[in-house]
Amino acid sequence: MKIFLVFFTYCLFAVAKSPMPVDYVDDEKFSGLWYEIARTHNSYEEDCFAASIEYTKTENLEYKVKNRCFDTTIEGDLIEFNGTAEALSKKGISEIALTYYWIFTTEYKIVYLADDYTTAVMVDDDMEYVWIMSRTPFMQKEKLEAIVLFLSNYMDTTRLIYTPQDKEGRYK
Repeated sequence: MKIFLVFFTYCLFAVAKSPMPVDYVDDEKFSGLWYEIARTHNSYEEDCFAASIEYTKTENLEYKVKNRCFDTTIEGDLIEFNGTAEALSKKGISEIALTYYWIFTTEYKIVYLADDYTTAVMVDDDMEYVWIMSRTPFMQKEKLEAIVLFLSNYMDTTRLIYTPQDKEGRYK
């Protein structure tokens, strides 16, 4: 019984550690280019530099998605992954399903969004995958520190990998 109680308490803690999505995300305002400022480890971005993601609205609450980065170094070859995203509810895109190669779909939620849509944080439910995104390749130190402090309530922020960005803005 004691083991069950410890396991149950652990499960409650694990579920409670994931932040709730923001109340509302306007799909028009969210459209466009986002630069990756920091992320957690994932195999498909292992050698990526100057990573970005672009959301192009195709229909109400739906997007074409283009992930880009440079291989090995910022001077390396450009790598692109194309996919789609759609809202999981009719209330906005604070929770989305991203699909790549027509079969790989993962659900994500936006847990932080600046009022002016200049910065955002997207995560999966387990906080295994976390992205800090900005409309510009570089973020003010104070703003980044505030976001990392927010995330520290839900994860070990030493897991964050800070993304080297392209100073020349070749994505524009």
